[in-house]
Amino acid sequence: MNDSNQPRYLDAGGRLAAPPSKELVRAFSHELEYADFLFEGISYADIAHVLMLVERQIAPADEGAELLAALVEMHDRGLEGLTLDAKWGDLYNNRDAELQRRLGDRAGWLHAGRARREALTIAWLIHLRSAVADLLRGLVADVRRMTAVAERHAGTLMPDFTYLQHAHPTTLGHYLLGFVYPLLRDTERLLGEWTFVDESPAGSASTNGSRLPLDRDRMRELLGFAALTEHNRDAMWRSDVPINLMAVLVSLTTTASRLAEELQIWSTEEFAFVELADEHCRTSVIMPNKKNPYALTFIRGQARELDGNLVSVITTNQTVSGQIDNRNASYNLLPRAVATTRDVTSLLADVVDGATFDVERLRQQANTGFTFATELTDILLERERVDSRRAHEIVGAVVAALRGGAVGEDELAAALGDAFRNATGRAPATDPKQVWAELDADVIVRGRKGRGSCAPNAMRAMFEQLDAKCAAIEAELDERERLAAFPATLRAAVAQRLGRDW
Repeated sequence: MNDSNQPRYLDAGGRLAAPPSKELVRAFSHELEYADFLFEGISYADIAHVLMLVERQIAPADEGAELLAALVEMHDRGLEGLTLDAKWGDLYNNRDAELQRRLGDRAGWLHAGRARREALTIAWLIHLRSAVADLLRGLVADVRRMTAVAERHAGTLMPDFTYLQHAHPTTLGHYLLGFVYPLLRDTERLLGEWTFVDESPAGSASTNGSRLPLDRDRMRELLGFAALTEHNRDAMWRSDVPINLMAVLVSLTTTASRLAEELQIWSTEEFAFVELADEHCRTSVIMPNKKNPYALTFIRGQARELDGNLVSVITTNQTVSGQIDNRNASYNLLPRAVATTRDVTSLLADVVDGATFDVERLRQQANTGFTFATELTDILLERERVDSRRAHEIVGAVVAALRGGAVGEDELAAALGDAFRNATGRAPATDPKQVWAELDADVIVRGRKGRGSCAPNAMRAMFEQLDAKCAAIEAELDERERLAAFPATLRAAVAQRLGRDW
């Protein structure tokens, strides 16, 4: 027995005859950069593993209890209480070195039936499980907040845009819901990906199981996972989980970035549709007239950074199976991406809620740029029974004739009459002057038909649907949290084994 309490490298003295080189130690230092993400989870993983070993009589009761007590003390002291040194390797091996200093060879029972990657994978999943749950609740709050702004502006007319050119009349509320819905869809996707995060690889014994009577179901229960990753080898190398999780985060921030970019355009003097609250802006050091929408720039920049991280996660997972390098990048990038996504979406909701929209300018612009063109095309189709292509050509000719001049009832009547006769060889049966009143933006919006449109009734239905979807996600989160009972179950089992509170 090694009673000197001098730690040994886990590899040295067995297969390897020498400790790592200085160059390799520098590589190890990178693995310690994300120790803060993994410490709590690996601590719980170690404690649950030792408890299971003792319960299954794989480890001696006395030595197991001593190891368990040391792990509990290490957990309670936290990461700050552990001196990290890259010469020992990653967080797992630093913890092993500390346990050797305290217990000597008795610390070796921790490794029974378990690979280092299993402990690290569990730690990573425990962190993500909690972080993604927090993100999901935050996203629901963001969706509710942005929906409330949309509801306040359900009747605020504005021009919709394609190619940044006036298209149809719509409302600001309907426009904003065009970003709320993809945020909610990605929230639902994230809830699905969270299901795979909430699967336990514990007790996999590296790849193919063990002759030791490891109790995977007990480990799952102690660590609060909802289910097992059934296949032992798959449990260690699930490359699809980080790729899909990062992809959803990128999709969330992409939606945020798209809205942020449009609001930045809207805040220019040329558009002047919106002014951000002062607390979301910066001034220029040299130009005191400037009110720079810095919050929007931050959102866009963070979204683009996550795009690059997605590529990193994909490429580092494009390895042959049975290699840990696919997980090393994900240990760091995924937790940071979850935190970044929370910052981005929360800030976006804050910006939208605090912004001042120029309602009168939006309303005025809703009636400019020939936004009535599609409505007029449909009127000709319905009343004059001309086909859609012919109606399109007639209205296009009207717009071409009226561009650059005044557009009023008389001007429209003259241009429409000429264009219709040129296209059909007859006068329109409908009096063009009577059509004018139907081409007002407010009339057009109120006349929209069908689900999902900007008409008041359709908007009310969408607000109710969004509220119901948000409530369903919140209810599922509450139920999963109730069922998990983590870490209460683990703490109670440890307290019973040690005969004291924890």
